Amino acid sequence: MIWDSIFPVIVKYKFTILFYSLIVFLIYINRKRLDFHGKFVALYRTQIGINFMNYMAGKGKGFFKFLGYAGIFVGYAGMIFTLILIFILTYNLVLDVPGSSGASPVIPGLPIAGTGLIFPLITGWIALFIIMCVHEFAHGVIAVVHNIRVKSSGIAFFGPILGAFVEPDEKRLTKQKGSIQNSVFAAGSFSNLLLVVVISIIAALIFAPLVNSMVFSEGVVISPQSGLPAEKAGITNGTVITKINGIDIRSPKDFEKIINDVSVNETINLSSKNQTFFVTTTEHPEKEGKSYLGVWVHGSKTKLKNENIFTRAVFEVIMWLLTLMGWVAFLSLNIGLINLLPIFITDGARMLKVALDRFFNKKLSLAIWSNINWLCVMLLLILLFLPLLRWISSNLTVLLVNLFI
Repeated sequence: MIWDSIFPVIVKYKFTILFYSLIVFLIYINRKRLDFHGKFVALYRTQIGINFMNYMAGKGKGFFKFLGYAGIFVGYAGMIFTLILIFILTYNLVLDVPGSSGASPVIPGLPIAGTGLIFPLITGWIALFIIMCVHEFAHGVIAVVHNIRVKSSGIAFFGPILGAFVEPDEKRLTKQKGSIQNSVFAAGSFSNLLLVVVISIIAALIFAPLVNSMVFSEGVVISPQSGLPAEKAGITNGTVITKINGIDIRSPKDFEKIINDVSVNETINLSSKNQTFFVTTTEHPEKEGKSYLGVWVHGSKTKLKNENIFTRAVFEVIMWLLTLMGWVAFLSLNIGLINLLPIFITDGARMLKVALDRFFNKKLSLAIWSNINWLCVMLLLILLFLPLLRWISSNLTVLLVNLFI
């Protein structure tokens, strides 16, 4: 029966279900304190952080103005890059190019489609909290340096999903020249991209050498991509590969170096501690003549050199911080870029409107802006739902049997 399929999922994600149920309950009991926009969006306005924004803007006015204007160029470049990327991903998905995949919301506590990874619930929300604070704080500071008052800050609820916002004086903002408006709009995404750079430097210069001094590698962790050679050979999520064709593998670089020398349609053996997988490569979906296994490489499987209670505790803390930093960097990059995609409510949409208003009359500008936004929305919907429709189509018989038996 269908309950037999649903119940294990409920058990597996019980804490995730409990967490989001609690959020819905808190929204309900505090509904009179919230400002609702439609049925599923609610804002809880506060003054948290505004004094700090004002302080920082006053201390570094020239510096933040420079960053704000620099962010405009990065913002428009990111918008163009993201548009091209979305077009390519949609094109490959529609044509069902091997290795192509759709998109999915990245929600703490749930799997990330196509990666074999589960976005951790607590670590995930800590990462998102950091990203949202940096993003919204940047909007606020850049607004203040241009003498635009920040009226409020707070938490946004998109159903059970949490967000954050700052609310500048929109009337004053819209009266500013285009460069000032764009510097405010671009500030959030630009700060997210700068955050990626800062985290990468800290991880590379401090945490990576520290971890390398404490551990040695047992192999490389991989997961298969659906329908491709690695999965057909029996490789499962989280498999630790120790050798390829008898050659020891200790890092993703080792893995990549050997795979780069493998030909298309060549059979190789990938060894774990307990099993050997024989994988026949296929052609890379994007690089003609290059071999392809169809795997996600997650990193090295490590073991402590000198393990005791103290070193284990220190190592676990360091690894959690590295994991947190990794998620912050990954999400910050993606959120920064997707926020530059023109889809009505994003900063990218507002930047595009400012640019179009400069070259066209208001009526034509609005028409062009609306069409571009709707196009981007349709591309995202294709990326989100086409894989699901294909899965339903291919599993329709099984679903019907589970429903009615």
